[in-house]
Amino acid sequence: MKRRRQIFFGTDREAARFSRAVAAGSLVRLTRGVFSDDTDTPIEQQVREHLWQLTAHFVPDALVADRSAAHYGRLTADGLLFVVSNRRRDLVLPGVRVVPRDGPERRKDDLPWFDGLSSTSPARTLVDNLAPSRARSGTARTLSRSELEEWVVAQAQNLPVERLNRLRDQAKQIAVAFGVEERIDEIDELMGAVQGTRKVRAVSPLMQARAARLDWDTRRAAQFEALADDLMVRNADGMGDLIDVTSTPDATRMREQPFFEAYFSNFIEGTEFTLDEAVRIVYDAEPLESRPEDSHDVLGTYTCIVDPDDAGHVANNAQEFVELLRHRHHRIMAERPSKHPGEFKREANRAGSYVFVQPDVVEGTLRRGFDVLAGLTDPFDRAVFAMFLVSEVHPFDDGNGRVARLAMNAELTSAGRIRIIVPTVFRTEYQTALRQLSRERRTELFVRTLNTAWRWSAEMDFSDQQIARYWLDLTNAMTDSTDAERTGVRLLLPSDVAISPAAT
Repeated sequence: MKRRRQIFFGTDREAARFSRAVAAGSLVRLTRGVFSDDTDTPIEQQVREHLWQLTAHFVPDALVADRSAAHYGRLTADGLLFVVSNRRRDLVLPGVRVVPRDGPERRKDDLPWFDGLSSTSPARTLVDNLAPSRARSGTARTLSRSELEEWVVAQAQNLPVERLNRLRDQAKQIAVAFGVEERIDEIDELMGAVQGTRKVRAVSPLMQARAARLDWDTRRAAQFEALADDLMVRNADGMGDLIDVTSTPDATRMREQPFFEAYFSNFIEGTEFTLDEAVRIVYDAEPLESRPEDSHDVLGTYTCIVDPDDAGHVANNAQEFVELLRHRHHRIMAERPSKHPGEFKREANRAGSYVFVQPDVVEGTLRRGFDVLAGLTDPFDRAVFAMFLVSEVHPFDDGNGRVARLAMNAELTSAGRIRIIVPTVFRTEYQTALRQLSRERRTELFVRTLNTAWRWSAEMDFSDQQIARYWLDLTNAMTDSTDAERTGVRLLLPSDVAISPAAT
């Protein structure tokens, strides 16, 4: 187990001992009087990792405020942290500058922070950021009008109405207590704008979208932009060995592909049938009497894939993108009225403790994501992005994974490429990669996982049921993913398997 890094605050009496340790290479000096036993990590990185401990030592009365409080203590791009303190001079550390100012001391409703420090309450943060400021150098202390509007929208998205109203009332009380009553009108204006009770000339696109009820989840929007950046530079970012499946789908070889895509896309979501049962559902129009809704899920997915007007249909604009998703969802879930086919979710959904996009910003977040998607040109990149966009928003009560994979494959079909199937044995890898991209923004694993599934899909022979089933067995595609993980079985590419149907 890796030993936890420590920093030491040296006294004058210990100075000589620490200096000898630095000379011997067992300690490094972070700043005057502060040492670390981590001799490998760059000093600037260590300062950021121990920022609150260092701030509490040098500025013990620091109250995180202004822009820094609005951004939950994150440093600015130029390494600034703004605080209220009696300290008169900036605290300059390697890569970081803590900038103090005069101001009222901590109030009872201000928030406890790390290492015994405090941060201003949301209400006080609003009042403080209404003060104009100009940067002496670098980033300004307070938010610009556009940034402040975005912050207020974020509060409205995350707080119920009664708490938002309480924030407004508390901010007005603080403005009076601080002697800045002139800010009260602005508080009412901003809060009225996000609640739709006032019309204002908004500066930020997010506030403008809020007025049209099309605002978006800002954190997810940043995720989408980061993913697009990673995809556009993937060849220079450690993913240059990916295989681009450029072969054109062969109609004969891919004859049964839609069936198996629909089958696996449902199986991965827990709608499990045997292959023979699925054949009766899809080809004989015989839903299982005991499972009519599950049967229709498979059939509905299949019809989306075989419909030439749907399979490769990609949107030209954000409105069309939203309509396409709703159309496909309705087609899949038509026999499940309790899941509101074709309608966006009315309640938040989650996977374990992870909460997806809130219902009131679903459409706006999808539209924002589409704008990012429109900037990608490579078919595989677009497929990866479309898959993640729909999955991360999770716009429907159920069926989100199936709709996401349809959106992914529409991008490939539109470009004349082979579609991606995620077989049963690959379910754990696929879901793990998706989870890590969602929670940890680890792009490479997700891209590699889909690329492997794409290569497998391209090499498979789906010309008829018997041949396809032969190759499914040979490549371990039908193996339960939990069993596969336990026994070490993995998905094989057909090209890696020496036996062929002709040899048997």
